[in-house]
Amino acid sequence: MKLYFNDQAFSFELLRAVSYSRYHGASIGEALATAARIKEGDFNSWYEEFSKTAEKTATRAEKCLEGKHKTSAKEAFLRAHNYYRTAEFFLDGTDPRRMQNFTKSVDTFEKAMKLFKTHYEIVEIPYQNTYLKGYFFGSHNYDPKKPKPTLMAIGGYDSTLQELYFCAAAPAIDRGYNCLIFELPGQGQALRTQNLIMRHDTEVPVGAAVDFISKRADVDKDAVALFGMSLGGYFAPRAAAFDDRIKAVVTFNVFYDTYESTLNQNPQLKMLETMPNEKKEALLAMAEEKNPSLRWMINNGIWVMGLKHRYEVFEEMKNYTLRGIADKIKCPVLLTIGEADHFVSEDQLQQLTDSIKSPKTVYRFTREDGAEEHCQEGNHELFHQVMFDWMDDVFKYYPE
Repeated sequence: MKLYFNDQAFSFELLRAVSYSRYHGASIGEALATAARIKEGDFNSWYEEFSKTAEKTATRAEKCLEGKHKTSAKEAFLRAHNYYRTAEFFLDGTDPRRMQNFTKSVDTFEKAMKLFKTHYEIVEIPYQNTYLKGYFFGSHNYDPKKPKPTLMAIGGYDSTLQELYFCAAAPAIDRGYNCLIFELPGQGQALRTQNLIMRHDTEVPVGAAVDFISKRADVDKDAVALFGMSLGGYFAPRAAAFDDRIKAVVTFNVFYDTYESTLNQNPQLKMLETMPNEKKEALLAMAEEKNPSLRWMINNGIWVMGLKHRYEVFEEMKNYTLRGIADKIKCPVLLTIGEADHFVSEDQLQQLTDSIKSPKTVYRFTREDGAEEHCQEGNHELFHQVMFDWMDDVFKYYPE
């Protein structure tokens, strides 16, 4: 699904931004008006224009708050947050503007949270010698003494903690679930201020989060689900393979072997395998100039994985595989994919489906439904229906 831009990366990220409108994370009109001012393929232009929209919307939110218009302020803060997140997306990890925008993004989101009418907590999950930041949201009929089914949600290659509110927490709250969203190493604050780089063995940080919720009286320990967004479609099944306390897994969307999937979608990269490192680096530098999607993927990988060279991104990807691991999963799994996913190929779904021995459900989202893109950008409503109806059935939980 193309939205405004011809360039795939720009079109997809614009579609991603507006997909959060269901829970007040965007106005379609504001986003399209911003897109009209952007020079296609120009990362700096993208940053400048979305930042302007974010600043304007944040100012509007502050004025609403001053006037005691709390609902209007909350909604404007949520939109401003998402525009700040979107603005920094294509910037290099070393660009100081990235941290500036991230700080504003978190600030506006947490100002919105203070205006929520549902239960929430800003939490620090003990992890090794530090912590992972998270938000715990109570269901719409929250009772601290009554255990409820609980969704844990994690992001992927480029996610932030706050983004998970729109695609996981908000619909969970509406449906009577508690929800813990939290950062993994290589994401959000963990990457930017704690210098925690991404790791492939996500059973370690996810295990810390399961430890955290297992101590809570408001969590039904027999109804804990783990949701993984984008590369989280690798992270979540992997964590479940090593932790039987996770009772259901949702992949949003699947990743079976990250390196193989990247080659399938970018077959020209196959030639790198037989080249010396110096030549790999030079070739990738040239390829980046004509391919914004590749430029972003490599630059982001260097940043979140703590690498120095372009070619190292693809070497590190080889560690992100479910081969020999997926068959250890014991809980039910929901596997999803969009038929036009530009990150994941159909064979990835088939290999993962074949490898999992526990109960599994496969759902393919189509162009006809407007949900064919990666992570169903364009129709999150349909994804949420599929996901939560499946969870209701797994846990036999049908709240009024």
